[in-house]
Order: sequence, then C-alpha cells, then structure tokens
Amino acid sequence: MDRIRTRIKDGKKEIFDPVRCLFVACTEEEMIRQTYIRYLIEKKKVPAKAIAVEKNISYHNLNKRFDIVIYTKGCCAVVVECKAPHFEINNEVLNQAAIYNSVLHARYIVLFNGKQNVTLKLSDGIYTPVESLPSFEQL
Repeated sequence: MDRIRTRIKDGKKEIFDPVRCLFVACTEEEMIRQTYIRYLIEKKKVPAKAIAVEKNISYHNLNKRFDIVIYTKGCCAVVVECKAPHFEINNEVLNQAAIYNSVLHARYIVLFNGKQNVTLKLSDGIYTPVESLPSFEQL
C-alpha cells in the first residue's frame, strides 16, 4: 500500500486526495476520509473516477455536503459519512447519512471514524447492518 502523501504549506499540514487530485488541509476528519478512500480504491477496487468527495447537495432548501459517494452505472450506490476518531458512531451520525441518502438513494451507507466501521444496506426502506461493503464489481 502506498503511503499517504502529506506536505507542509505555509506552516500547515496538507494531505493529498487522489480523487480530487489536490492537497487539502489535514484535519482529523480528513485523515479518516483519506484512509477510507484508500481502502475503497485498494481493497474494494473502486476506481477513483467512481468516487465523489465533499460535494454539495440540497435537502429541503438547505445546503448539505456529503463526505464520500460511490457511483455505479450512473447511480449512487454508497454514501460514506466520516467522523473524527473522537466522535462516536451513533444514531445521530446515522441520521445525518440517512438525510443525505434521502436525496442520493444509495443502496448502502457506511459510517466510519477510524475505529468503528458500520455498514448498512437499504432494503424496502429499512437499513440493516451487513458485515462489510461488497467489492465495486458486486455493487
């Protein structure tokens, strides 16, 4: 596995995002997001071009911004909500991802803080925990 690229610019640490192809501020949450992006690309074989990172969506006239979305065949397949390690993965985090998903209509939601990884599959309007996210080919 390649090492995560970082640099110091103007006295601030930045991390390289292979999806957006640019360096971004290296916050705790960004480290978690980049760790999960690497997992998706390297382990789940998701092409970088099938991933969207930190894009705006509109929900009831409110601007929201999701962390990671995976697209397959032109449709949203997975919504990933990342949190810094000190945030617990709980119903509040699930509700946040579910709000995004009410707009995006993905089959899977992933909640990840670097310590906890919860994957849920949406079927008949109900989120059910699954052991892990399928590979890109199986999405």
